[in-house]
Amino acid sequence: MSWRKVLSGFSIMLTLSACAGQQSQPSAPSAQGSAPENKQQAAARARLRAVIRDQSYLEQLPMEVRASTLSEPFLGHMVILYLVDDRGAARGAQAADLAESGVTREALRAVVEWNLAQVLVGPLSCTSHSVSEPAHHDYYESSRLLLDKQWADLSALGGTVVVAVPSNDTLFVACNPTPETIQKLSVVVQNTYLGAARRVSPSLLTWSSEGWRELPPPH
Repeated sequence: MSWRKVLSGFSIMLTLSACAGQQSQPSAPSAQGSAPENKQQAAARARLRAVIRDQSYLEQLPMEVRASTLSEPFLGHMVILYLVDDRGAARGAQAADLAESGVTREALRAVVEWNLAQVLVGPLSCTSHSVSEPAHHDYYESSRLLLDKQWADLSALGGTVVVAVPSNDTLFVACNPTPETIQKLSVVVQNTYLGAARRVSPSLLTWSSEGWRELPPPH
């Protein structure tokens, strides 16, 4: 069953719109330490990124690669995998990359979130009782889960927010979904997840003031 057929009953709309000129951008997190920052250090810091993957992705990596690649748990079976993105060629970030960029391990996630916010511009939007999917399938689309402010803003405007990220470049958003909407979305997500080259999660997630949590499978 194709997800296009399953979604035929949904109102599909573009979820992303540019926020040009409406909000001032925060300053980039600075490198650690008292020494003046140089251009090489700033450039290294700007290349830091993160993706979300299924735990099985890490388990399939060679032991030496898995041991040296920076990662951490995210939610359920999902993990955050830190990367260095050099003009579209991504590789796992390692301790040497933190030293080059002047970023401590404790500050890494904040730096990465700022970098991702420059790539995944917002704000997000959706309409009640409908499902939306970004028109442009970006490599980092699932990484949008890390941008808490975007989801807090959307929840404040749209109410209950249910999200699914079956693969790295696919993200579904539903605002105030009915049980029927959740049931159909779950089918779409399962089908997309099984055929994905870079799997993230077959689960449905919902946002709250405490962050993300997984929804139980619909009956």
